[in-house]
Amino acid sequence: MLFLCAVALLSARAAAQTTPAVPPVKMGLWQSEVTIQMSGIPNAPAGAMPPRTISQEACMTSDSWKKAMQGLQGQQQAVDCSVSNMQQDAHHFTFDEQCSAQQGLTTNVHVDMQLDSDEGMHGSAAVTMNGPGVPQGMTMNSTITSKYLSDDCGDLKPGEQKTLPQ
Repeated sequence: MLFLCAVALLSARAAAQTTPAVPPVKMGLWQSEVTIQMSGIPNAPAGAMPPRTISQEACMTSDSWKKAMQGLQGQQQAVDCSVSNMQQDAHHFTFDEQCSAQQGLTTNVHVDMQLDSDEGMHGSAAVTMNGPGVPQGMTMNSTITSKYLSDDCGDLKPGEQKTLPQ
């Protein structure tokens, strides 16, 4: 899906007052490919995993965009997140998010998306995590490519997504 999958994947929980305008893209069915590279993983050989690509489809509407940006406030009581450096114009969207959990885990996220047209975009997301379970630190870098498929979302409801078979 657009880059909502990145936002969802990275659990962006932007507060309502920082919600950017709906991007100038077509609303409807979007397909995204997200390639994830992780390192610093405890108990993994050499602390890393081979890159993994996930393909997803999502139904995006103006309302589902706003809800995704407002995030999971209230559903993550054990996590305190703040969003900063949020910027959006007709060709670019970026933000940083910092989260801390009661268990001592801290997460820093940077998302940077280029809006290529009203039917396509690409970008990246970088996540770093530190805490008792990952004292050496763990990183996750993702590249995201999304394209518009149709104004008809088929069996997907607004805001829903599905992972496609590989």
